[in-house]
Amino acid sequence: MAFEIRKMPMQSFPKQKPAKSKDYLSFLHKLPCVVTGASTVQAAHVSFAAPRYGHYGRGKGTKAPDRWALPLSPDEHAKQHSMSEARYWGHVDINPHLLALTIWGLFTDMGYDAEPFAIAVINQYRQEAGR
Repeated sequence: MAFEIRKMPMQSFPKQKPAKSKDYLSFLHKLPCVVTGASTVQAAHVSFAAPRYGHYGRGKGTKAPDRWALPLSPDEHAKQHSMSEARYWGHVDINPHLLALTIWGLFTDMGYDAEPFAIAVINQYRQEAGR
């Protein structure tokens, strides 16, 4: 009996303009850095794809949707951009997709009242990463 290897068509991923939310970005600026705990942060967008979390990357020349943004100190944000993003997040031992979805979900459900809950989640991630 012979076996046949069939070629599967490439999966297409949804393409759309990234969703932006000034309120959410303002909320992120109230949170500590997810790596260092510093209070001065920038909204750092996670650009690399992780389809298992519903993140299909970004289009060339565009930012990822704001749901994929996390608060990073300016120094950590610069480090994130100085190397492969996947390598950076692996180095700091944080799953950025899961953390971004968690914080986004808290804000979506509670608005600015989610701040203490988001801080608690960030502190838990930092503790688990040994920071």
